Amino acid sequence: MTMWFYVKTVDKAKTVGDVVCAYNVFEDQHPKGKYSWIIEEIEGEEGYWQIIGKYEDLGELTNVALVYRAGDTVVLGEVKDDYVPNFLDPLLEKYGFDNVKWIVAAPKR
Repeated sequence: MTMWFYVKTVDKAKTVGDVVCAYNVFEDQHPKGKYSWIIEEIEGEEGYWQIIGKYEDLGELTNVALVYRAGDTVVLGEVKDDYVPNFLDPLLEKYGFDNVKWIVAAPKR
């Protein structure tokens, strides 16, 4: 399943993405090094950001979410359900339950 998170805030989209990325840094004994989420602006798409997963010692990047502003809300979209706790915990802690909503989209069959 895929989820979209909606955060009602005056913060910029990048700021909301940074909150999620700061929460998702993992250091372990893995040979690939530290794993973290980083946010980068999507080239040619002003105001649209992408959260990607990255191992310190590898060039491999994986898409985690898209981040953009829609009116008075920041959207974190196309999130796989495996990542839900990685989003909910930091978003609820920073913005509160009343300002965070989510929508679940079932895969096409």
